[in-house]
Amino acid sequence: MRKFIFVLVFFVSGFLVHAFEWPEVNLFGSLNASIKENVEKPALKMDGGIGIEWMNIEGIFGIGISDSNTWESPLLRYGAECSFTIPGIELDCGIMAGTLKTSGAITRLSSPALSAGTALHSNPGGNGGISCALPSFNSSASPLAAVVNFGLTMGPGEIQVEGMANMEKEWASSLCYEFSTPWAKSFSVSLTAGSFVHSREAGTSWFSDRALYPKDNYMAAMIEAALKTGPFSTCTSAQIYQDPFGGIKCCFKTLDSLDFGKWSLHTGLFLCDSELISSSGSRSCVRTQFFINPELCLGPVKKRFRAGLLFYDSMKITSDALRLPYSLYTLRGDLSYSTPAFSVKGSGYWTFDQLDEENKIWANLNFSYKIGLLGAGTSLCAQFEDSGGELSLTQKLTLANPFRLSARGKMTLTEKQG
Repeated sequence: MRKFIFVLVFFVSGFLVHAFEWPEVNLFGSLNASIKENVEKPALKMDGGIGIEWMNIEGIFGIGISDSNTWESPLLRYGAECSFTIPGIELDCGIMAGTLKTSGAITRLSSPALSAGTALHSNPGGNGGISCALPSFNSSASPLAAVVNFGLTMGPGEIQVEGMANMEKEWASSLCYEFSTPWAKSFSVSLTAGSFVHSREAGTSWFSDRALYPKDNYMAAMIEAALKTGPFSTCTSAQIYQDPFGGIKCCFKTLDSLDFGKWSLHTGLFLCDSELISSSGSRSCVRTQFFINPELCLGPVKKRFRAGLLFYDSMKITSDALRLPYSLYTLRGDLSYSTPAFSVKGSGYWTFDQLDEENKIWANLNFSYKIGLLGAGTSLCAQFEDSGGELSLTQKLTLANPFRLSARGKMTLTEKQG
């Protein structure tokens, strides 16, 4: 009997040791110091933290110290996440809490306007609905929040339900269904709604160009659809916002792409009601936006050489009491060539502001190369306006693993009229 008990205990102990997974621990630390002329005390910024991953559980804790966040009031970043599957119905569940980073539909509701960016675009699409993640070791401040999400396979696709609430009494939830068919590589449709706190209250000035409204919860919602089929891709959305002064305001946005092998064509359109106030409380000065962007990709490796030309037109309204309409025109070109050991990127644009009748020209050229453990990067940037110009040169050297050392230097020459 004793031998049986001994063998049983030995077997169970061996099984537990074999099944046990040691947690993965990540440590982070950084120190940045900057010194300015005629300033006696250098500006210091320190960030540090620890991250732990164990089975289906992940946690992070970080602290940041700077001139604005002293030791008496440090910036804390923390959070924990647990994911599991309910057997039988194969329901994927996730729970998350902490000073979380929000993105996805929440970001698009906060900033609904187009961002044309560079002339080297990617096809539109991506996951709809809200998205939340644990903070990084150097994230900005965010309120304590909790998130739950569920994923369930239904028919040819998957349905995702996610809900979020934070300590500022804001909440948001989304429902997204994504599937694929023989005629569509992927198709998704999502609905997001939430309540967000913002205000425009009296400040230090006794006079304001815009009407004030009290701090309160205001509703916002968005429906979004994304489709990829053959050479065509599109992502289209419509947003509605509760106006603090009564009624609702709307906006519409679509991003589309056509792929012809080596050539592709990207377009974007944004239409917005006047005086729309987004979920972040910012008042949009943009009424319409449009861009068209042809792009060329060459090389034995896809996208080894890329070149694109972007034309962008934005019609805005001034932020003062007169609310005068004006246009902003931009013509931009980008190119890139990359190999495993060498890459070069060039960008340049011309902008004309109809309101100020001012031209602006900007150009940037970047080289990076790698020789053994040594990597280097050189950046040359030139910017010219009607009032003057600026030329800067940046050089960076990096020593690869196991040292992970880097050095960076910058020289800037500025010229202004008068």
